[in-house]
Amino acid sequence: MIAKVVRGFKPAGLLKYLFGPGKFEEHQNQRVVASWDGAPWLHQPPQQDGQFDLRQLIHTIRQPSMDAGLPQSDPPAITPEWAEHIRSGAPLPPGAPSWLQHYAYDKRTDSVQLRQGWVWHCPVRLHPSDPTLSDAQWEHIAERLMRASGIHQAGCRWIAVRHADDHIHLVATLVSENTGKRHHPHGDWVKLRKECETLEQEFGLYSTAKMDRTAKRTPTRQEIGKAERSERAETAREELARVVAQAAASASEGTEFLRLLKGEGLAPLTVSDRSGTVVGYTVSLPGDFTAAGRPVRFSGGSLARDLTWPKLAQRWSTVDEPADTAADSGDDVAARQRRRDVLREAQVVVQRAAEAVRGGAESQDGVVHAAAEVLWSVSRAREGRDAGPLAASAAGYDRAARTPHRVVPAGLGPVARELRVASRRIAVLGALSGRGKEKAALVSLVLALAGLVAEIAAWQQQKGRVHQARASRSVAQALPRYASRPEGAARPSAHPPRAGGGRRRAGVSAPALVVDQGRPRRPG
Repeated sequence: MIAKVVRGFKPAGLLKYLFGPGKFEEHQNQRVVASWDGAPWLHQPPQQDGQFDLRQLIHTIRQPSMDAGLPQSDPPAITPEWAEHIRSGAPLPPGAPSWLQHYAYDKRTDSVQLRQGWVWHCPVRLHPSDPTLSDAQWEHIAERLMRASGIHQAGCRWIAVRHADDHIHLVATLVSENTGKRHHPHGDWVKLRKECETLEQEFGLYSTAKMDRTAKRTPTRQEIGKAERSERAETAREELARVVAQAAASASEGTEFLRLLKGEGLAPLTVSDRSGTVVGYTVSLPGDFTAAGRPVRFSGGSLARDLTWPKLAQRWSTVDEPADTAADSGDDVAARQRRRDVLREAQVVVQRAAEAVRGGAESQDGVVHAAAEVLWSVSRAREGRDAGPLAASAAGYDRAARTPHRVVPAGLGPVARELRVASRRIAVLGALSGRGKEKAALVSLVLALAGLVAEIAAWQQQKGRVHQARASRSVAQALPRYASRPEGAARPSAHPPRAGGGRRRAGVSAPALVVDQGRPRRPG
């Protein structure tokens, strides 16, 4: 079961969406299945001419917040003058707009940002393999989750809305009816995750992954819808995550990393603290704009947990730059021989890494993470920035690569360092042609990578990292299929991505909650 918390300021807009037809007419038989007072049927909105009359429900849900004087829509955009005032930390002067209280200064990014809203929204979704639950079962789940979050005990109004077989939406007003004051749930997403795990055990549900900071960043519903409307084969987040991961595996320090991102048309912008030290960065796709016409920018951490600037700096500091860093993508005899040599030497390193994982010669976590860099570098050299089969394998290995709770390993052994050097040497080769002896060398390297990832899968299974092992096994099975018939793009491209491609649902659904037919009935 996956429960994801979102915060906002507009209860009316949220309820209209939940009881509306959906963006693609996917909402069916919309109904309230649970509520804070145990009487969900009292809050089911009536229908008139096929449309829900939401006036009473909207009033009921937002009344405590209105009594508390909270805004019912997003606060206005802050002006530079007021932003500077909040940044200074000085008290607001008499007569200052009341909505300024919803903005706060973030020291980490040195920016003034909108605080989290008082409308609490949590979709709870099942795994695709799960059976359909009854409304009574969903009511029980909703009550358990709201109690786990602490929102129910605080005296906040909440409801659960169902408009599909596989999920519900929890909606709460974060204002206590007991005190009339705003409630701030602490660690709600952690508590929800633990309660989801408990429910999975109690009812025999699909076991989702633990909270170990290895989960993949998934596109939002809005991002998926935007990609579908634009007839793009993937969301902006997915494409940016792939290209940034390739650049991170190819670079040896921050300046080179930013240069590679700029060459790919991602317009990187750095974020610095007051001392001028870079602490973060953002990227955007060409042509991807907000409704206001501004570029849609993603931070490294929003793409992947190991793509934040501090994690990348930690990665770059562990390996010296390889001696041969001059790009050589020519087609003369010497250049072709050099590319074959680099690929064959990388194959030897990968085989040595497989032995290290199997024999425990050094910390396996370092080898596991460094293997991802080799996969990304090979995909970039063979397929460029396109989402080819090698890039798909690297993305599939994404979760398996990260160290639970730490994200990146604390240190690297000698074999892991050799893998990172091999990754950078492959990156500076330029494009791989996939012809003749070079093709044979590439196939041998890919097969060696399949063997390494298979050893990693076995080790992760032994360590009880079930979901990481599953990801590794899938990649280990896919790589030999590519090696038997390698296909891919010719060379890395510095041009903006092509719009279009086959229309499909962008993004991948996250793992979710599973129930079997023998589930106990709701008590009482």
